[in-house]
Amino acid sequence: MSAPAIIEAKSVSKWYGQFQALKNINLIVHKGERIVICGPSGSGKSTLIRCFNRLEAHQEGDIVVNGVALHGKMTNVATVRSNVGMVFQHFNLFPHMTVLMNCM
Repeated sequence: MSAPAIIEAKSVSKWYGQFQALKNINLIVHKGERIVICGPSGSGKSTLIRCFNRLEAHQEGDIVVNGVALHGKMTNVATVRSNVGMVFQHFNLFPHMTVLMNCM
């Protein structure tokens, strides 16, 4: 039996004006998994992560984090944010540690 999903994105899309930053993204992250979102500059990596902790609102699709659906005006944003961690590979990492060690 696989672990339950803690992040689920279904057909997620996001625009900034006419620019579509995310197009029909589907993703499931199970409890205990660590994932890497990797891609070229401007491909939507940070936007997707920001949608997971509701720093950005997506316009289409569904996002569920730890059983909480992210949509509309949310009253429990702090609860969602307390369950989502982000590591960006840049100056925010500890230089004497590997990327994997920084994620633990």
